[in-house]
Amino acid sequence: MPLSMSKHQFIPLKRSFADKFSTSLRKRWFGRKRPPGKGKSARCRYFGADFIVNLEDEVGYEIAINRFEWHELELMIEACERIKPEMFLDVGANLGLYSCVLGRRKAVPRIVAFEPDHTNFERLAGNLKLNNLTGVVDLHEAGAGSKPGMSTLVPASASNRGMSRIDAGANDATNVGGYEIPIVAIDDVVRLDGSRIAAKIDVEGHEIEVLMGAAQLFTRNGGVAQIEAHGNRMAGVITELMATFGWRFIERYGLDVRFEKP
Repeated sequence: MPLSMSKHQFIPLKRSFADKFSTSLRKRWFGRKRPPGKGKSARCRYFGADFIVNLEDEVGYEIAINRFEWHELELMIEACERIKPEMFLDVGANLGLYSCVLGRRKAVPRIVAFEPDHTNFERLAGNLKLNNLTGVVDLHEAGAGSKPGMSTLVPASASNRGMSRIDAGANDATNVGGYEIPIVAIDDVVRLDGSRIAAKIDVEGHEIEVLMGAAQLFTRNGGVAQIEAHGNRMAGVITELMATFGWRFIERYGLDVRFEKP
């Protein structure tokens, strides 16, 4: 049976007054640039990295006002500074927030990023170029799964492109705009043994498939991992699977479950 996650609590980090005040000012500024019904792009800086974001996209707007996944980024940066990983694995990279922040900080020497949504991929590639990281990041316009093949991507609405999802049972007849994408197993792409890695996996319910295709990577290497899990049951299943790879549950924050392995 999946482990119960209800007993695990995490005390969140506290943002300083200056950070909160800065976010408030940015909300006013970027709010003026966000007219309804019109796509609007803006350049912004967050955690020392530069981004071009679409203010109509919820993720883009939250980055612009310096609020999106603030705690999660703090935790990942702290972990990378502490364990000094040799690689960062970004599965479901979206527009490149984690890859750009860690890359600009030189927190990792190598980044491998996967993003199957074509619109997100273009934004990701653009933001990596903006931060002079194209030579640091091994970029894949593909989904990650348990084995190589093809599947269907169901793109999300423009209001939150981060909700795009892989659905093997979907097709264009039932999902307007759905299209075929390549699926790769991470173990076929990344070959490390006895190293330290940092990983972020955010794939809207496809996490187990990703982990099954990365069993060798997680079994043979240690480090830190942040994996999105929708609901206690999924968090328990992911925790049990990571335990078979030798990874220890550390904490849960929001939708994310965090693990470490010496």
